[in-house]
Amino acid sequence: MSIELKKELFPSGLRVVTENIADFPTVSLGLWLSIGSRDEEDYQNGLTHFIEHLFFKGTHRRTALEIAKELDRLGGYSNAFTAKEYTCLHGKVLPEDLPRFLDLLADIFLNPLFSPEDIEREKQIILQEIKMLEDSPEELVHELFSTLLWGKHPLARPILGQWEVISRVSKNDVLEFYEKYYKASNLVIAAAGKVEHEELVNLVQNNFGKLAPGETKKRLRPKPISRCDVQRRELEQVHLVLGVATPGTRDESRYAALFFNTLLGGNMSSRLFQEVREKRGLAYAIYSYLSLYEDVGQLGIYAAVEKEKLKETLSVIKNELDALMENQISQEEFEAAFDNLKCALLLSADNPDSRMTRLARNEFIFGRYIPYEETVEKIKALTPQDITAFARKVFGVKPTLALLGPIGKDEGLSLYEEIFC
Repeated sequence: MSIELKKELFPSGLRVVTENIADFPTVSLGLWLSIGSRDEEDYQNGLTHFIEHLFFKGTHRRTALEIAKELDRLGGYSNAFTAKEYTCLHGKVLPEDLPRFLDLLADIFLNPLFSPEDIEREKQIILQEIKMLEDSPEELVHELFSTLLWGKHPLARPILGQWEVISRVSKNDVLEFYEKYYKASNLVIAAAGKVEHEELVNLVQNNFGKLAPGETKKRLRPKPISRCDVQRRELEQVHLVLGVATPGTRDESRYAALFFNTLLGGNMSSRLFQEVREKRGLAYAIYSYLSLYEDVGQLGIYAAVEKEKLKETLSVIKNELDALMENQISQEEFEAAFDNLKCALLLSADNPDSRMTRLARNEFIFGRYIPYEETVEKIKALTPQDITAFARKVFGVKPTLALLGPIGKDEGLSLYEEIFC
């Protein structure tokens, strides 16, 4: 596969990064803004996601219907999402349609109407999204866990926003946030697939050349909190998330974090899946996950169990964590985890959307592209001793535990103290 990587830095701070892959028949393009929900003040919580919704509701050149029709005529797909640290408008089109697609995305990004009518309509839609989250125990317990772990830091807040903030959002609130942060210095335009770098740079110059540099948000590193909380709900099961803070994406230990997560609960042969589900039948849903931000991360374990099995489930989790801290993993288990990680990473390289995302995120965090092969080599260089050391580093503290379901606060706190303190 013939691959060519290039980068252009505009005087305004806007960056264009491309990965030209001649063998791909399509091109994936993304407008990435380094502003997410962690960049909001408490009274602004949910504005980044709100603005993402409003982008597709019309511009000074196109109505919402015209935007939808034009996207359909391009024949590919487009979407948008908001995360804790960035916002993205993206899509996949044929190479010959790239100029039209970029023109459309530029119009959406640079010329949004933000009409009072659209703001009121989207406000109701997002409030319904928040209600839906309340009706999803698995999603809700993850939000509860983040709130417990990060306290009053912005990482603790939901991307959707809080009801009391969203219900009173005004056009002035939207404009103030948009005009402050949606600027060139916060923008990376990434493309992967069949794309000519110089052509894209010219298109970006034509569409975004007048965009001002703007203000970059300074982020404060959070301090994790070890504690437990219980929300009683009349549900069939108790939903739990147990976890700790980890180093972030910029830390070299991220490779050990990926490895440890795979061993712990990242697949069907992982320790938690085998011990909790396959051997003991305590839970159907059991997994671990790793969320990495630029400066910190969080490693969590989720399970949904009957109340009568909660104590045993927490004890088994505790035992598995202790075992990973105290005993070196076997070479067979180590090699199996490496093969799983390597395969997942290299399979994602076949997807131009994944490659485009990797381009943009690498640029935001490292200012350079990290090849897939470099990541594989970093993981390959790990030893079983490295994984044991990582386990001791992150789980050598009292974990944070969120419980949601048919259990009282005193009972949940008592279990937490008995097992983890």
